[in-house]
Amino acid sequence: MFGFATKKKPAEAILPAKVDTAAESRVREAEASAGALARIVRLSDEMAAETALLDAGAFRTLVEAHADARRAALRAEEVAMREARAAKVAAMRAERLGDDDWRIRLERALEAAARGEKEYLLIRFPSELCEDGGRMINAPDPDWPRSLRGPAADVYARWHEELKPRGFGLVARILEFPGGFPGDAGIVLTW
Repeated sequence: MFGFATKKKPAEAILPAKVDTAAESRVREAEASAGALARIVRLSDEMAAETALLDAGAFRTLVEAHADARRAALRAEEVAMREARAAKVAAMRAERLGDDDWRIRLERALEAAARGEKEYLLIRFPSELCEDGGRMINAPDPDWPRSLRGPAADVYARWHEELKPRGFGLVARILEFPGGFPGDAGIVLTW
């Protein structure tokens, strides 16, 4: 009308390149299902061949193998725990109880008294830290303090110097007996 020339695009260019129809989608799903079904059939054939070779004895062998593996894992765990405990004992033998640590322990004992308790566990330590493995504590032998090493000996010395003259008591106990042997020991402040 006004003299402008417009170019019309061909009809093909206006339509989208390809429309995914529901039928094509179903075809792709069917192909995927067919592939999955083929894999299942192949696996079931393989399992059938393997199952034909199995008998109750094979199952018992599997159970025994599982039990052996479990026992081996438990033994390895026990060895690792013993090694970790030995390393802890070795490290504790070299440790010393500092003034700040002692003060914190006394503050916690005071809090225990405020809660109505009559004693407080000042230190828990492996009985192997004792020279005799905790036997004097377990007996109880009156000379048990001589067997102490590391921070446990320091706790005893600090109690003897600072708290015993003020009327505080001190008790040592074996706190647990794993496998029937002394495990961790503890030194308890009493009032």
